[in-house]
Amino acid sequence: MRWGERCRSHPRWSKLLEVPMKQKDTELRKHFDNSDELCEYMADLCDGCTILAFSTGKDSVVAWLKLRRYFRKIVPYYLYPIPGGPLSFTERAIKYYEDWFGCHILRLPHPSVHRMLNDFVDQAPENLRIIEEARLPNIDYEDINALVRATDPELEDAYQASGVRSADSIVRRQSMLKHGQINHKARRWYPAFDYLKADMIRELDAAQIALPIDYEWFGRTFDGIDHRFTSVVKEKSPEDFERIKLAFPLVEMDILRQQYRREHHEGGTA
Repeated sequence: MRWGERCRSHPRWSKLLEVPMKQKDTELRKHFDNSDELCEYMADLCDGCTILAFSTGKDSVVAWLKLRRYFRKIVPYYLYPIPGGPLSFTERAIKYYEDWFGCHILRLPHPSVHRMLNDFVDQAPENLRIIEEARLPNIDYEDINALVRATDPELEDAYQASGVRSADSIVRRQSMLKHGQINHKARRWYPAFDYLKADMIRELDAAQIALPIDYEWFGRTFDGIDHRFTSVVKEKSPEDFERIKLAFPLVEMDILRQQYRREHHEGGTA
């Protein structure tokens, strides 16, 4: 039985996907004037427990710093985009944050892992039948959050926090203005939704916490297998590049395609 199927077959699965009974009889707020007010509300609503989607990026680091002021239990998880677990440079970052925060970070496969394999992304022809026969289940974020909740009875009422901010984009800002900073149906919320760049810098400087090597290499956290990431990993961390190729044998074709475009001046980089 695959891990996604095990998750769904858990005896508490149906209960975990429901809005907790104690919340159904109350008026659930969605809009807040500031993130402090939001965090106080959520800490009371979820009995001081929350799940954190932790990418190792600056937004999720700051969100974790914020959560520590209001929550007695924070359970973070990292979703790795390459089968087999985090790449070595990401694993080093995860261990750094585990030491800094004094908390274990769960490592789980990103939903895109099964999706890319099932879609035969960068696969050699001889792998296609093997992947088909594997019958990898499609999983989503609700599956992951339910699985994390199932690890600890105290997490039964916990919502999943993330570092999403309204300043990320105009679309994000408009969405939060319209729908609020909590999605009670999906049980997601945004503890630092109103933070601006200056707020982020203030939090990071005050904590004296480092950001991962990803920002030096990519300008953001590692997030996929297109040439923007793989060309750098190939140069900076060859052993990790070999791990990527093991899962996606034709991944180097994207790098070669971009090189060809640059050399022949056919539209530049994509």
